[in-house]
Amino acid sequence: MATMIRSMRNAVSAFEARLTSQRDDLAMRIYRHRMDVVSGREPDDETAQAVENTSRDMLAATLERERRTLREIETALIRIKNGEFGICGGCGAKIPKARLDALPWARLCVHCAEQGINSSGLRMAV
Repeated sequence: MATMIRSMRNAVSAFEARLTSQRDDLAMRIYRHRMDVVSGREPDDETAQAVENTSRDMLAATLERERRTLREIETALIRIKNGEFGICGGCGAKIPKARLDALPWARLCVHCAEQGINSSGLRMAV
């Protein structure tokens, strides 16, 4: 029993280290992207302006996606501190390690995620 508890603590500690590293890397990447959006020179012609606008739009979409991921990572770190990490927010079942390996900030088990159940246990509109 003690070995199993120690093993679970080690696994959670490994996820915490991985999430912390991902959080730090992502925060730095977001900072660099924000600087890219802000710093830019004026293009010389309409084609260059169109390319610049498209690039900025794509960068803004990437930045928003990275911000959402950063929020998910930070929430997962809070769940670790609260002892709720690896527990499905929809049904309360244990989230399989394979899912956490693939998506360490997962809030839902695969079944609840497929069913569109949010963290309050309510079905999301699809």
